[in-house]
Amino acid sequence: MRPKTVGAAWDNEIRGTPWRGPLRELGLAVLVLAVLTACGIRPTDPIPGLAAPSGPVENTSPSLYWVSPGGRVVPVGRPEGSLSGFDVVALLAQGPTNAEQGRGLSTEVPFDAAPATVDRVANGLDVNLSSDVSQLSGAAVQQIVCTLLAAQPVGTVNLRGGGHSLEFQKCA
Repeated sequence: MRPKTVGAAWDNEIRGTPWRGPLRELGLAVLVLAVLTACGIRPTDPIPGLAAPSGPVENTSPSLYWVSPGGRVVPVGRPEGSLSGFDVVALLAQGPTNAEQGRGLSTEVPFDAAPATVDRVANGLDVNLSSDVSQLSGAAVQQIVCTLLAAQPVGTVNLRGGGHSLEFQKCA
C-alpha cells in the first residue's frame, strides 16, 4: 500500500469533501459573518425620545399615621392601592378605623382641615388645607407630613392654610 498524501482529496478516503477540517470551520465562520453583516439594516444616529422618568414612585402599600396612646405618631398599613385618588388629609381627619381605635390609636387632624390639595413642587409637596395650619398640633402636622411622605418620598412638605404656612416639614 502506498502512503497517503495529506490534503490530497482525490488520493485519500475523503473524496468529494475537500472542506472537511480546519478550513471548513474557517469557511463557516466567514459565511456566518458575511450573512450577519449584510442584513440590509443601515446604521443610524440615536433616535431621541422622551426624558427618562425621574422622581419617586408612589408607594402602592401606603400607611396612614395615627397618634398612639403615648402621643407618638405611628404608621398603620393599609391595603395596596387604598389611598389612590383619596384626599389623605380627609382620611386622617375622619380618624382611624374601629379596629385601630381599639388599639388606642387616634387622630389630631381636625375635621375641617379637609378638603386639601397636594401639589408637587421642586423641593417636595405643597399642601393647602381648608383650615388654619397655625392651629394644628405638632402631632397633627406629623400625621399629615409622615403620611404624605410615606406615599411619595419627595423631600419636604409645605403646609398652607388660613393665611399661614409651615414650610419644609419632614417626618420626624
